[in-house]
Amino acid sequence: MEENKKKAIRLVLENTKKALIKNGFKAEVCEGKEEAAEKILSLIGEGKKVGMGGSVTVSQLGLPERIISKNTIYAHKPQMSTEERRKTWLACMDSDFYLASPQAVTSDGKLIFIDGTGNRCAALTWGPKHIILPAGYNKIVKDLQEGRIRMRQEAAIANNIRFNKKNPCVISGKCEDCASPDRICNIVTEIWKKPKITEYSVFLINEDLGY
Repeated sequence: MEENKKKAIRLVLENTKKALIKNGFKAEVCEGKEEAAEKILSLIGEGKKVGMGGSVTVSQLGLPERIISKNTIYAHKPQMSTEERRKTWLACMDSDFYLASPQAVTSDGKLIFIDGTGNRCAALTWGPKHIILPAGYNKIVKDLQEGRIRMRQEAAIANNIRFNKKNPCVISGKCEDCASPDRICNIVTEIWKKPKITEYSVFLINEDLGY
């Protein structure tokens, strides 16, 4: 990235960090993937139960492979039966740490998530002791309205393509608010302030990451 642009984005990230802290979240700005990964690994440590929400950003940071060597990971896999998925999701709810990435982070410090089944949205609001949320600068938006648009018109379409879903948006390139049985956009969670009891650490990264 061109250096002046990177510095300008850094200012946006720093302002968003201040807004997140004002809303009760812990927040840090990282210059790149490796810095963010190292900080997250240091925070988790060893011998912990770690749930994962299937995040592209988390994968891009290389965290699953590095965490599993010293911790127990709970993450569902495509070949799992419905019952196996349920058991995994319930284990995530009782984890020490839960990793995911928001579809949008507003400049005034709010977090937006969209989900198909609800397991991820459930774990992000209550259950795990500590939620870890890495997010690239591309997920920063002005406000909730802009975040909802980004969530549906960018993140959801990219995820439908990633999961090889045969939903209308992968053909039209825009959200059709479909009634498809394969729809993955059923539940939206917006976290405006830090919920009681649960800890939240948001890592804002000066790179384009995830959807």
